[in-house]
Amino acid sequence: MSAETVPAQQAEALPLPESPKQADNTDIALIVIHDAADIVIVVDGSKGSHQYKVSSMNLATASDFLRAIIFGKDGKSVADANVTVDIGDVDPKAMRTLLDIAHFNFSKVPLELGLDDLCAVTALTSMFKCTNLIMPWATNWVQPLSVLHKNDSAHDVNYKAANIAWELGNEKLLRQMIKDVIMTAKVDSDGDLEHVTGTKLKDLVLPAGILDEIITIRTETIDKILSAIQAVFDNAGQTGGKYCKTGSEVEKCETMMIGSAFSSLLSVGLMPIPKDGYKESINSLVDKLEGITLQHWEGRNYAPHSSHACCNLKFKENAHLAIKEMADPLKEEHLEHLAKQTAASGVDSVDEDDDAPARRTRVTDTISGTGELLSSSRSASPKSVCS
Repeated sequence: MSAETVPAQQAEALPLPESPKQADNTDIALIVIHDAADIVIVVDGSKGSHQYKVSSMNLATASDFLRAIIFGKDGKSVADANVTVDIGDVDPKAMRTLLDIAHFNFSKVPLELGLDDLCAVTALTSMFKCTNLIMPWATNWVQPLSVLHKNDSAHDVNYKAANIAWELGNEKLLRQMIKDVIMTAKVDSDGDLEHVTGTKLKDLVLPAGILDEIITIRTETIDKILSAIQAVFDNAGQTGGKYCKTGSEVEKCETMMIGSAFSSLLSVGLMPIPKDGYKESINSLVDKLEGITLQHWEGRNYAPHSSHACCNLKFKENAHLAIKEMADPLKEEHLEHLAKQTAASGVDSVDEDDDAPARRTRVTDTISGTGELLSSSRSASPKSVCS
């Protein structure tokens, strides 16, 4: 009987990643996954063509999605024998990992996976709706990503790690990676937010609704930081000693600091304060403020305890406060999805020691007349991933 080819359906969950472009490979690798194989799975794309001889019943048991492809919604087999199921352009290495699990070839399942490989595997579990299939390995696979946010290596791969966290239900990792996207994104020449890799954020696959939250939170945070700076100049001479800590020669102290701040801000492109939106990243803005040098008033015959060296305009402090109190990007629907995925993957959702914002809380800040951030809270209600 001639083989019948059944195309895979489009994933309803997180889109399957496009594999990185590689040289064309016309060789077709045939791999026998199961001795009693009755169908062939075909992967054909940028990483070459691969065929896997597998058991239809094993796949049907592993994934309702694959069962519907193989047997149809009526539960009847698409053919008596020699069935070929075309999965399309997916990562063959990730596909092999899932097939080995589904056929109990546990000795062939890697105990550790790099970020790109894990991204490819979780993209497939999302597509095939079989997150629970990788439960015995998921926690160990994702554990190395728990420290990713502590170094700059997160910047290039934060969106990949975010999608891994989304599929595995790792709330803490998802928050960390979304925050990293917010902190590192900048505005490109078209006025769109750009990832550090040079790709527009709108062209990346992210959990539903997260892009809008990233745009809003980034804008709000930058506005708070810049407004706090502007307020200092708007209210120069009327701060009532807010920035001078000595209580003596207050006007001279604050005049000296504000004057030197103007010059220092001018040298880093922050004076006048940008009115049409700051185009660089939040990280770059904070770095500039960290480098601001203030000149302090020095009176004659000062006693050591009367020094104005500790007086400051709180630019850096306000910036760090605005970042600490950034709004929560995760809405109720995101949290519900994460809870479901956590149950399926067995990966812990959140760390009790995490300093993430309170769930479902949006923090709104206002600027006092002297440039101080005043915070209040109100209730608020979730292509290529791996390339």
